[in-house]
Amino acid sequence: MTGPTIATPAAETLPETLRRLAEVEYLDLPILSVYLDVRPQATGQSPGRRASFTVLRDRLREIERTYWPRGDDYDSFTADRDRIEAFIHGELDPAAQGLAIFACSAHDLWEVVEAGVPFRDSVAAGARPDLFQLARLLDEQETAIVAVVDSNTARLFVSRAGSLQEVGGPDEGSDSFRKRSVGGWSQARYQRHIDKHITDFARTTAAAIENLVELEGARRVILAGDEVAVTPLMDALSPATRELVAESARIGIRSERDEVAEEISPILERLESEEGQSIADRIIGFVRAGGLAVVGVAATRRTLELGAVDTLALLRLPGEAPERGDGHDARPLQGRDDVATEARTSRLDIDARNELVRLAVLTSADVQVIDAHEALGHAEGVGALLRYRPD
Repeated sequence: MTGPTIATPAAETLPETLRRLAEVEYLDLPILSVYLDVRPQATGQSPGRRASFTVLRDRLREIERTYWPRGDDYDSFTADRDRIEAFIHGELDPAAQGLAIFACSAHDLWEVVEAGVPFRDSVAAGARPDLFQLARLLDEQETAIVAVVDSNTARLFVSRAGSLQEVGGPDEGSDSFRKRSVGGWSQARYQRHIDKHITDFARTTAAAIENLVELEGARRVILAGDEVAVTPLMDALSPATRELVAESARIGIRSERDEVAEEISPILERLESEEGQSIADRIIGFVRAGGLAVVGVAATRRTLELGAVDTLALLRLPGEAPERGDGHDARPLQGRDDVATEARTSRLDIDARNELVRLAVLTSADVQVIDAHEALGHAEGVGALLRYRPD
């Protein structure tokens, strides 16, 4: 039986959500930025408990103690605190693995993103929203189309922001095919009939995939099935769509959605990691050759402010978890209450990084988060591919 699924609210509009938040700045009142890993604890003395709720409670208490004397900022904060607590205890989708909330009641700011992948626990109050993890979600979970096929059936899926949704697909039915395949034909004629059927169905499936790619704005396509079905399907795709095909996999046509998700998750993570390494390599190569790239915080920020950046590349900070998936935050759930202390020790780096992300969103630059890259690490862990050189 297929388990519960969550189609991330704002999955289709995540770029717009990021843009709205990037435009927000309240110098007079605090904006709360909350990211939580809301997966229930699977083992231990309290299975089902969400340890991130303890992190949230402790951080909110800690932040509350900083508002003295009491005033409008305190009133706005406590209203946000109460609304957030009411949401997680009464409205949180039980299928969600990650939760992000951005709130400032005094300015009617309330944005919620429930994701199909966990966030790293973080609670902060400031003049601007903390956008890094939301940008990372968008970067790591680019929309992909998955086609699980055989000679008669195509099951199409959309993978986006940690969720996998089945959206149907062509299905001619094996029974009708068998009926058309009998009648005393010669073996050669029978084989030509089979070949024509496979070719025609591949064209029908290719058209459905291409329509879905255009509709969803997908940047990757994964084909899954046996070679008899995948090879003609690949040939039937247009050159533009064929370039998006990143991988072929063996997945049975009757696989459950969760089984499909389990198979493609490591593929997508590997492709994302490879893309990040490629971008970092290009940045370093272009800088050495005097091309369209810069490295370092100051140069990257200046080109972002001028709207010259095409892709912002950031190394994750020391101590942060690498790519998402089951290993997104490998620390035990019950041991994550030190996240606030860890965040404070890197506050300057986090602030600088968040500002770069904000500028990237405002100027429609892509954001690429890279786990590790030695050369970029020696260049302050920041670089950018440029649209043009503003010098």
